[in-house]
Amino acid sequence: MARHFLFAGLGERLSEGGLPERALQAVEGGLASGLWRLFASLPVERASALGAELGRRLGPRLKKHRHVLANLAIALPERSAEERAAIARESWANAFRMLAELPHLPDLVAGRSGAIAVVDPERLIVGLRDRPAIFLTAHLGNWNLTPVAAIRAGIVPTVIFRAQTNPRIEALFARVRAGLPWRSLEVGEAARGMLRELEAGRAVGLLPDQRFEGGELVPFFGRPAPTPVAPARIAVRMGLPFVAARVVRLEGCRFEIRIEPPLEPDPTIRDARERAFALTAALNRLFEGWIRERPEQWLCAKRRWPRETGEPVGEPAAA
Repeated sequence: MARHFLFAGLGERLSEGGLPERALQAVEGGLASGLWRLFASLPVERASALGAELGRRLGPRLKKHRHVLANLAIALPERSAEERAAIARESWANAFRMLAELPHLPDLVAGRSGAIAVVDPERLIVGLRDRPAIFLTAHLGNWNLTPVAAIRAGIVPTVIFRAQTNPRIEALFARVRAGLPWRSLEVGEAARGMLRELEAGRAVGLLPDQRFEGGELVPFFGRPAPTPVAPARIAVRMGLPFVAARVVRLEGCRFEIRIEPPLEPDPTIRDARERAFALTAALNRLFEGWIRERPEQWLCAKRRWPRETGEPVGEPAAA
């Protein structure tokens, strides 16, 4: 659960009004808490539908909408501007659905509301029980549900998350995380924590499709994009494949978690760093296919690619 696009957008709007930081966080937290209570008071299907309507209306009004449109222009250059605008509205609808579903996430995960089917034709995840594994997904559908596939196979993964910067909002998210049947690891601890979990024979879960400031420039939709390469370096070092899974929203609160064939480090590449780079590029190509298939379910609300003038991109600081 990364810093939420809606709450970040509200913060931008409020900061433009000249509010000091403490007042800004109080107002932002109050608005978020009010929305949270509203969504929590409704059955999950109604909350999700309300979220979709709010997303279509409010999403295009947020400053981050310009990033969504710019990212879609690079990812889908063959689509017209009108088509991409329509896709962007539906992206916000899906993303606000996910926000509205957050108070209900423990019930969704437990199967008490909605429906989640795991599609794993090769029974790949079952074969990873009691073995270290690196699970990866993208910001598609309701990505918070991805670990359900591992849980149903008897695997308790450690999921990397980014804490909310507003303490009041983070308290809401932390309450949800406490009710989920997997471990959580804040991204600031991921560099060492991910390796520690894998060496202990556990599985970890990541969302590496967004801009990563400490990443390397790896091709994504034909253009270099700052991407974390550290997970691939760990995979190469430990001889582990990437296990990619995506959550597809079928309709309302019905989902499929689709497991992909594993991505293995290329043994013909002798240099370990080059092998990690190639594995990361292969993962980006997989994400490209997912996004092209369901662009209305992908949300990237920050600038994914450097500006044409170029930007300095350093070495990975954390996974």
